[in-house]
Amino acid sequence: MSRAPRYQVIYDDLVSQIRAGALSKDSRLPGETELAKQYGVSRMTVRQALDLLESERFVIRRQGSGTFVSDHAEHGRRLNRLRSFADEIADTGGTASSRVVRCETAPASAEVAEAFGIAEGDLTNRLTRVRLIGGVPAALQDAWVPYSAAPSLSREPLVDDSLYRTLTKRFGVELRYADQSMVAVLLDAEQADLLGTQPGRPALEIHRTTYGSRGEVVEFTTSWTLPEFPFLMRIDAE
Repeated sequence: MSRAPRYQVIYDDLVSQIRAGALSKDSRLPGETELAKQYGVSRMTVRQALDLLESERFVIRRQGSGTFVSDHAEHGRRLNRLRSFADEIADTGGTASSRVVRCETAPASAEVAEAFGIAEGDLTNRLTRVRLIGGVPAALQDAWVPYSAAPSLSREPLVDDSLYRTLTKRFGVELRYADQSMVAVLLDAEQADLLGTQPGRPALEIHRTTYGSRGEVVEFTTSWTLPEFPFLMRIDAE
C-alpha cells in the first residue's frame, strides 16, 4: 500500500493535537515557515495541510494574524473526503459506534450484481449496521463487498469496527474514490424499527459506490440517515 502524502501526515498530526487538547481552541498555530522546518517539508506542503484543516473547520486563518484553532465540534458529517463513518464523526467531536444487524455471505441482488459487474446470485459479503452517534441511532447502512475482495469478511471481527480499515489493513484494498448520490425518502417499517423511530419519517437515502486502485468496485452501500444528523460540505468558488 502506498504511503500517505506528506500534507496528510501533517494534517493527521495537527488534528490529533487538537483532539488531545495540546492545541486548544483559539490557540495560534506556528507559522508556515516554522511548520515546514518542524516537519521537514516545503511551505507549499504545509499550505496544503492547512487548506485541508481550514476546509474542515479545524482552523481559521486571520489576515495578518495567523492560523488559529477553531471550534470544530459541529453536529454533522463532512463529505470532503472518503473516510469511515467513525472518522467523519470524530472530526465533529462526536463518538460513533455500531450495532450489527447482519454480517454474512449472500447472493448478489440485481442492483448489487450490476454495480460489481457479476451475475445476479453470485456470492458476496453483506454487512448491515445501525450507526450510532453518542449512543443514539443516526443511520442504517447496508454494505455489500465483492467476495473476491474480502473472502473472510463475514467470519472475522472488523478492524476498529470499521469496514474501510478492515478492507485496507486486512485485505490490502487501496481505496481511491467513491461516487455518491442522495435523495430524500420516507422510512419503511423495518428501517424505522431498526432506527428506533416511526415509519414514514423522512430520511436521506444515500447510494455510495467505492472504487479501488485498479478502478474496481470494492463496496456498494445504501444508507438511510435521520435528519437530526445532517451532512456538512464546503463548496469552493471556481
